[in-house]
Amino acid sequence: MIELELSSVAQRIVSQLAAVEPDEEVLVLTDGRKGPVAMSLATAVRGVGASANLLVMPETEAHGNEPPAVAAEALKTADVAFTATTHSITHTHARLAAADAGTRIVILRGVDEELMLDGGINTDYEWLAEATGAVRDVLDAASEARVTSPAGTDVWMDLTDRPAFSLDGLFHDYGFSALPPGESPTSPAEGTAEGTVVIDYSMDNIGLLDDPIELEFTDGFVSEVRGGTEADRLREIMDGHENAGNMAEFAIGTNPDARLVGNLAEDKKKLGTVHFAIGDNESLGGTTQCDIHLDGVVLDPTVTLDDEAVITEGEVHLDRIRALADEL
Repeated sequence: MIELELSSVAQRIVSQLAAVEPDEEVLVLTDGRKGPVAMSLATAVRGVGASANLLVMPETEAHGNEPPAVAAEALKTADVAFTATTHSITHTHARLAAADAGTRIVILRGVDEELMLDGGINTDYEWLAEATGAVRDVLDAASEARVTSPAGTDVWMDLTDRPAFSLDGLFHDYGFSALPPGESPTSPAEGTAEGTVVIDYSMDNIGLLDDPIELEFTDGFVSEVRGGTEADRLREIMDGHENAGNMAEFAIGTNPDARLVGNLAEDKKKLGTVHFAIGDNESLGGTTQCDIHLDGVVLDPTVTLDDEAVITEGEVHLDRIRALADEL
């Protein structure tokens, strides 16, 4: 029975990563596709003596869509919330309001039974926290970034005074944590991204790509989408959403146990990858609102921060990153 296999992982998430206490009110928010994961979390919550409340909502259409009002209200009143949903609610007003109310929110966007049992969620969290923290410190201090890749990515971004974050699976003061863990994201300054991003592995709401999707950025916004049928699909998703073309996020994957599986929940955490997002950036310190936030993974990137190469064709220079972080 899959519930037995999931139980030990769920217990670790609830007890160690989220540090749920017996007297806390806990919400497990899910939709129809993630029932087994949600039930394993609710059972683990009950196991530590906390109040477990399971709420099933309709599946949203895309990452960044607002959850129903009843779910938004429940998020605000819980001490801890686990969101085991198909599409992420990280970049929503509901999540921001809940964080402002003091709810500790653990995002498990797109996490199914397979991702619970194998790969990035079962990693060395102590090592990951140290490595991701060093990447965060260097990214946070950078004033500019250039990213290139063999597939054709060549983009420049202004990072001056833009905060970076450490999503290492532990709960910090950002208002949320994310599982599987392992990335350091930031939001480039609005209106600054210039150049080409070639998404060559996977894209939110599309999945594993047959053909790369080329995004041309001018003054921080997508000015052209090129590629095959999946590029056409992305244009359809973006159509009608104000600010959908905003360069919302640049992030570096830091988890050596994460795999490339065609699911962005895990793909974008893999050490040696980077990902970009378009749409809403409010959750990352920006001011651009949008009702979608879509990530896309770039393989074998070279990343230069203030003229210092921290990744070269997918090889992350962790020793150099640690040295740079120690100098800050």
